[in-house]
Formats: sequence, structure tokens, C-alpha cells
Amino acid sequence: MRRRGTLPALALCLAMLGAAQAMAAANTPAAADWTAIARQDLRFAADAVRTRHAGYVAGMPSVILPLEDGLRTGLAEAETVRSEQDYRRMMMRFASGFGDPHMGVDLGLSLKGWTGIMLDQIGGPMEARFSVTWSEPGWPTPLPPVGSTAQSCDDVWIGSWLQMKVAPFWNYSAEYAVSAGRDAQLVMFDYGLGWTPKQCTFALPDGSRKRYELALRSVPGELTQAHIDQLRPRLRSIAKPVGLSALGAGKYWAGMPDFDGGHSGAAYEALYPKLAALPKAGWIVFDLRGNGGGNSSLGTRALAALYGAAYADRLSQAGGASKYQIADQETAQLLRRYIAEETHADSKAEFEADLAKVEAAMRAGEKMALVSGSGDAGAEPFTVRRPHGPRIAAVIDRYCFSSCMNFLQQLRAAGDTVVLGEPTIGYSPFGEINRHPLPSGRGALRIPSALFRTATATREPFVPDLVYKGNMTDDAALQKWVKTQLDGVKK
Repeated sequence: MRRRGTLPALALCLAMLGAAQAMAAANTPAAADWTAIARQDLRFAADAVRTRHAGYVAGMPSVILPLEDGLRTGLAEAETVRSEQDYRRMMMRFASGFGDPHMGVDLGLSLKGWTGIMLDQIGGPMEARFSVTWSEPGWPTPLPPVGSTAQSCDDVWIGSWLQMKVAPFWNYSAEYAVSAGRDAQLVMFDYGLGWTPKQCTFALPDGSRKRYELALRSVPGELTQAHIDQLRPRLRSIAKPVGLSALGAGKYWAGMPDFDGGHSGAAYEALYPKLAALPKAGWIVFDLRGNGGGNSSLGTRALAALYGAAYADRLSQAGGASKYQIADQETAQLLRRYIAEETHADSKAEFEADLAKVEAAMRAGEKMALVSGSGDAGAEPFTVRRPHGPRIAAVIDRYCFSSCMNFLQQLRAAGDTVVLGEPTIGYSPFGEINRHPLPSGRGALRIPSALFRTATATREPFVPDLVYKGNMTDDAALQKWVKTQLDGVKK
């Protein structure tokens, strides 16, 4: 079965957003009445989750409980909203409370400023060291050098600052090993949410301590967005471009930075014949850093090229995966749109089969339609030994999510796959993201309409067999380490 994220819903999203904007003047309270705007949009968001989130419709506590808690606190917070920043903080806090990036709110946030440094968590979660990974040369005020460790910000210990100021607005739940590192990466950038500190104290590489004022420089204005974009690879690890390269004797590296067919489809089509021509011995390393999902069939087809379509299909079913969709007219209409769109021609037959099952479930009065799989949610993961071909390794990081996780489930079903890198955030059993414009016209909700039941527990992180403690953005160092690790793996 295929798992899709936001890509297939693009046309529908644009149409819905246009309609919402057209109605905004009639539905939006007076511009200065931020309390009324917040109250209106929050209640709409709660109703949308109750009726349009596959997890809520299916009765899953991981969605129901956050909604109850988020609405209770959100309605109280709405009464205190007096500005656009207050409004955005309230809506972001509500959406992030679900702890799942499949559920979110798009408010058109843009980068407003930067302090000139970047932080990341170095070492394991119990070490709590947040190190400067980049310090911008030529900054008009002094900045701590690379390798300095943040001790406190605005006289609050750095860990508590991140927990209080950033974590409530970011949907990486606190229990994940990589969440604090992601919070640290964000805290030095101003997105209008009020989380950037005025000053921080750092332990310098020579052992001394020093306080630095962190004056923001505006973006755009004092800094260009293009300059920030050039630094993005230092902030977020991204796999090598889609393609195949040699890692060493008998080892090959396949870049898979995304599963976006619109962006990378042609590159994947060029990759499959190269995979099919690989020697039957050795290693194939799938580089999944930064892969936030899309169409999981792009990964499944890579396995088909290596081992044959029948084997790839068995891997895709490993773990007892079953796909459900909400059984109502809105889902049926969405599927009809997909069927009619030329961009989804390769999935037309699948959409038609899904539509028939959704309509049958509607006639039977069921809330959810089982559109693929056996429906056995309690199935244990099973192993499907490779019939031939190279052994599999995978490199993952904190950004491997959604269809990337689904692909990793398939890879592990081969039995002797070796996973390297850093842990992911928790597994999300949802997909097929729809956008629902807010009645104020100030943004849109992202809500998953499909549920995938597998043997993997909801929110369970995927942990590598071999943990990399270096910088995941350093391609050369990472590849050298992976090669060394695979050389030491027993046959």
C-alpha cells in the first residue's frame, strides 16, 4: 500500500484556501478584536479534529486526550489574546499539543531575525550540552565561538528555557531523544513567537564563562533570506541527492532525501535501473536523512529493482499494515478529485478501489473504511528473508518521518538490515493530509484523514542499531564512519 503526505491534496488545498479567503471578510471579527478571532478559530480547529482527524474518528486516545486538554487550556488562553503574536502562540500551542507533525497549523510564519549563532544538542539526552555549531563571521556584536556551550539564557538554565519557550510551540514531544536538540536549533531564530533570548551565558572552549548580548538582525533587511538558506545544511541534515554512488569496495550509497514524486520523480526513475544492475553481494546503504515523507511507493520500487516486485510487495505488508479512511462524503469527494487529476494518473486504480470501499462503508453506516490490508492491528512484525542481492543498511536522523518511517519498516523486515545514525521522533500512524482553512482567513489546519495500523506503537521512536554521535550534516565524516561500521559487521 502507498502512504502519502501532503502532496496529493495540493489542488484541493488551494481551492479550499481561496474559498476561505473569499469568505474572510464576512466571517472575521473586527481586526482589533483578537480575542474573538482566537476564540472563533480555536473552536473551528477543535471541531475539525473531531470530525476530520482519522485518529479521533477511530477513537484513539493519542488524539482524543490532547484535544480535550488543548481545548480546555486553549479557550482560557483565547480570552487573554490581545495581539497577533498572542493569537499565533495560542494556535501553535494547540496544534503542537498533539505531538505529531502530521497534525499542525500553517500561519504563514516567516523568519524575522537571527542572533548570528546556531545551537544543537551534542551527546546523549542525559548530557544536556547545547553547543554552538555556527557563529557568523563579521557580526556587528561579539558572538561566542564554535564549540562554546550554552549555560543559561536570560538567567534561566538553557534546558528549562527551551522547555518553557520553544517546546510548547513545536510538535516534537519532549520524550524523544532528539527533541531538545531541535528546540535548540530553533531558539536563535525569531519567527514572531517570542522565544528568542536577549542574552545567554556560554562556557567557552578555554574553560572560561562569558555572557553575550544576542541582538537580533532582521531578515530580510540586515540579512537576506538567501544567506540564511545557504546555512541551512549546517542546521538540518539532508541526504545526498537522489542517485547512486560508490562508498567503497562492495558498498553503494543511495541518496533518498525525500519521497516527493513531483520534485524527485525523474531522479528516482533514473535510480531504479542502477539499483537493478548492482552486484548480488555487498551492501546498499539508503541515506534517509531529512526525508520527511511523501509517496512511500518510491522507496518500495527501489526494493523491487533490487530484489523483484514480489519480494518488495511482501516487505510492504510486513508488520500487518492496514489502511483506513474516514467513511463520509468529504473523503469520497477527495478521492474523486484524485481520480480526475492527471498528476495522480499512476495511482488512479488505487484511488478507484479506495473510493468503492469508502462508499460501501458509508452505506453500511461505518465510521471508518478499511481500504487495504487485513485489518489485523495486532500483528507482530515478521521477517521476509532476502532471496538474493546486497545486504541493506539505512542511515536515519531526527527528520526521517511519515513515509520515511514506513520505508524503514520495510527495510527492517528483511531481517538483517543494519540501521545507523540518530533516533527519529515518534512513529505517526497517520497520513493523507488535508488542509482546512481557518474561518478568519489567517491560516489553515493540516489534519490527517487516513490511519495506518501496524505493529509499531503510536509515537514509538525508531532507534538505530549503531548510534552516530558526530555531526549528521557532515557527509564525508558520516560516510567514513558508516563504511567503518559496516566493515565490522559480521556476515
